Amino acid sequence: MQPPSFPLSRNNRRGRSKAIMNYDALPTPTSKPEATDFLQTLLNKNLRVGTTDGRMFWGSFKCTDSDCNLVLQHTYEYRPPSLAQLEAAAAQDAQKGKVVMDMTSRYLGLVVVPGKYITKIEVEEFASQLKASEKKATTQQHATRKVEIS
Repeated sequence: MQPPSFPLSRNNRRGRSKAIMNYDALPTPTSKPEATDFLQTLLNKNLRVGTTDGRMFWGSFKCTDSDCNLVLQHTYEYRPPSLAQLEAAAAQDAQKGKVVMDMTSRYLGLVVVPGKYITKIEVEEFASQLKASEKKATTQQHATRKVEIS
């Protein structure tokens, strides 16, 4: 199985529509039961987790703990190109003025991402998984749903 390319396109290879959900519109859980219910809705969904060193992990959410560590299953790690690789590509394509490079990736399997290094969490869902009310509220099929970590 090949990992998806980023950013996610409107349709995946099987023609099913994907959406990245927007958490900005959701109310913040104010009690422990609300927070627990919210986390349970995320179980087994694909998350994209950004870290402080620029890496991104894409995998299925399995659990978390009180320190905000995340456990992801079937995880791929994506790393941006190094500065040396960027400089070499820029020198090679100096006439074009714009350099586009892919992130390098590798399969890791089961991963624990330490909470203190998490900068962003995005949830990936198929359009068929969205609730009817969320479908009506979303005017675009490809909206972004982000959780900013402070």
